[in-house]
Amino acid sequence: MRNAKEILLLSSLALCLAALAGCGKKAGEDEPPDKFVIEPLVGIGPVQFGMSKAEVIEHFGQPDRIYEGQLTKLSYVASRGLNFVVDAELGLQEIGCWSEGMLPSRVTTFAGSTKEGIGIGASQEEMVAAYGQPDRTSTDPKGIIQNLHYDKLSTRFSLKEDKIMSIVLEAPK
Repeated sequence: MRNAKEILLLSSLALCLAALAGCGKKAGEDEPPDKFVIEPLVGIGPVQFGMSKAEVIEHFGQPDRIYEGQLTKLSYVASRGLNFVVDAELGLQEIGCWSEGMLPSRVTTFAGSTKEGIGIGASQEEMVAAYGQPDRTSTDPKGIIQNLHYDKLSTRFSLKEDKIMSIVLEAPK
């Protein structure tokens, strides 16, 4: 009888501890960071423009690489297809979402999308249906990459062969 009571008590204690462990999670922790929704003028998932380097790392974990300079670049390109540019005073200023073949380094294609469902691999037609015509366009020096700029959204979509290869969001001005 004593054995059954001990098992019941230990089982109850284990359930309580498991419940308490779940209470410490931050919003969105159940969702993998590469699935977070990117939102122009706001940020990505729980990370918003203006947040500090420490706050970005708190949500996304230790970066693959950190580049220190006038601005700090937190690179998650190899693991998640993301990078963040942080100013020491102004906080998060730029978010880059990348695909394999867009950068010279090893890249994991970013798997997230905007709330309109526009992500890496979407077509120009899908993007224009979601956001309208771009404010301006430009092409890389080799004529391979077409950049579509949406100034009001502080966002640039880069396309290769009519497919989005990268999305760069800037902090609102």
